[in-house]
Amino acid sequence: MSAFCLTLVALVPFAAPLGAQVVDAGESVRAAPDTIRAIEIIRRDIFDPDEAKKSWIARIVNGLHVTTRPSVVRKELLFRAGEPYDSARIAETERNLRSLGIFRRVLIDTVRTDSGLVARVNTKDGWSTRTDFRFRSSGDEIAFTIRVAERNLLGTASLAAFEFRDDPDRSTIALEFERSRLIANAIGVGILYEDRSDGTVFSAAVGRPFLSLESRLSYGVSGTVRDTRVLRFRDGIRGTAFETLRRRRTSARVAGAWALNTGAEGYLRIGGIGEVRREDFRDDSLTGPFPETVTGVIGPFLQWSRSRFLVTRGFLGFGREEDVNLSTTVQVSALAAPRAFGYERDGIGPGITVRSGTTFPLGFGLIEAAANGLFTGAGLDSGAVILSGTAVLQPAERHRAMFHAEAGWLEDPKPGAEFDLGLDIGPRAFSSHAFTGDRMVFATAEYRYTVMPNLWGRLGWGVAAFVDHGGAWYDGFPRRLGWDAGVGLRIVLSRATNPSPLRVDLARRFATDVESAGWVLVIAKGLAFSLFPSLTR
Repeated sequence: MSAFCLTLVALVPFAAPLGAQVVDAGESVRAAPDTIRAIEIIRRDIFDPDEAKKSWIARIVNGLHVTTRPSVVRKELLFRAGEPYDSARIAETERNLRSLGIFRRVLIDTVRTDSGLVARVNTKDGWSTRTDFRFRSSGDEIAFTIRVAERNLLGTASLAAFEFRDDPDRSTIALEFERSRLIANAIGVGILYEDRSDGTVFSAAVGRPFLSLESRLSYGVSGTVRDTRVLRFRDGIRGTAFETLRRRRTSARVAGAWALNTGAEGYLRIGGIGEVRREDFRDDSLTGPFPETVTGVIGPFLQWSRSRFLVTRGFLGFGREEDVNLSTTVQVSALAAPRAFGYERDGIGPGITVRSGTTFPLGFGLIEAAANGLFTGAGLDSGAVILSGTAVLQPAERHRAMFHAEAGWLEDPKPGAEFDLGLDIGPRAFSSHAFTGDRMVFATAEYRYTVMPNLWGRLGWGVAAFVDHGGAWYDGFPRRLGWDAGVGLRIVLSRATNPSPLRVDLARRFATDVESAGWVLVIAKGLAFSLFPSLTR
């Protein structure tokens, strides 16, 4: 679930006429040279007026779409009329607007007029109704996902989403609502509900994130209620879990942070976290009273960052501007888990995350290292470590090569938190739960060629070749790894807000100790890996 999100249905004005360009003048003040005299917000529909005149399809699309409301754009502006021109704030405003996921183009420029410097904020809407279909077939296993999401509901930058997932373990219907800056221009709200064939999940969050690099304050509260089944697998044995548990969890968390230093070059933030949770597991075949174990943690954290951002093209999509965060960020935390909070022994939970990126002549790279654990008087009780790295090369305009590798280590993970690779995560040609354990490695490489970056002004497509290698195993047991390789298509709608390509892959699985060789068809969206794998276990 994305942070602090919710969609509210509200009455809003009707959309502008088909293909209309809407210009909204901002406040105007007397100003000296090099000071912003006025701000103009120029909003464009999905298709420009000239395009709409030539195509009935463009006119229909514009007619179905509600142009983003000017208040949505204005809330993200980090500069005001009467303030000196600041290129760093201009660049950060562009990043913030692109991060909303509702625009296909954002550009802020300035024009000198007789009355002074005028800042023009130009936004071009994208088609924000996303229909996502994912399909994976591995031998006699089939998993698919159908998702329909409106990312810019009624022009308010709100998300309303419906999703249906079906895989060998369970079927799920999910509803999600998301709205940032809903309260006091700063506080967002979010709700997620999942109705599973074997349980339910409900999550909600309310909070104010850091809205810019210069923001001083952040806070939030969140809660989760979960009643689900946990299936545990090992040795790649298909269709049979060696253990089936029922999990019940109710948790509430509060967090807040204050920036000691801020600026375009980076920040230093200090904060605190507190959480109370009831979480229990038992054999799913048992009946009677369910255990009730209540625990809590509380402690501070410190985060330091040196900001650096890259605007690139062709990383996810074809030719569209994309922001890549290359900042060097370090976060350390120490959470107290005393016996008074429900634990068997007094404990301390330290954590650290280090993330950084860099550019080189033909591309850029990202690395991350994260670790946490719980230590008691008896030593390490539980812990996790994740290392990952990604390199992206562009030897020529239409060529792109991506390399990613990650490795993980777990100590005494709770049921269901083990590494679990196959079908949806890790080597894409293997069946579900093909590789499970408390140790993991995964690497993938892909070379992509863009055949047509913007065919008929509607879509871009390319071809790709890839290879995957990885697996998971339990400490003290032989390593279990697998290989696959294949070719695929990459398709991106030019007018959509999401630059992530649709992937249609035909992959060849090489035989392992459990699975025979075979061909697999995979239809999915986005990258075949996560840039920064989650440490939450």
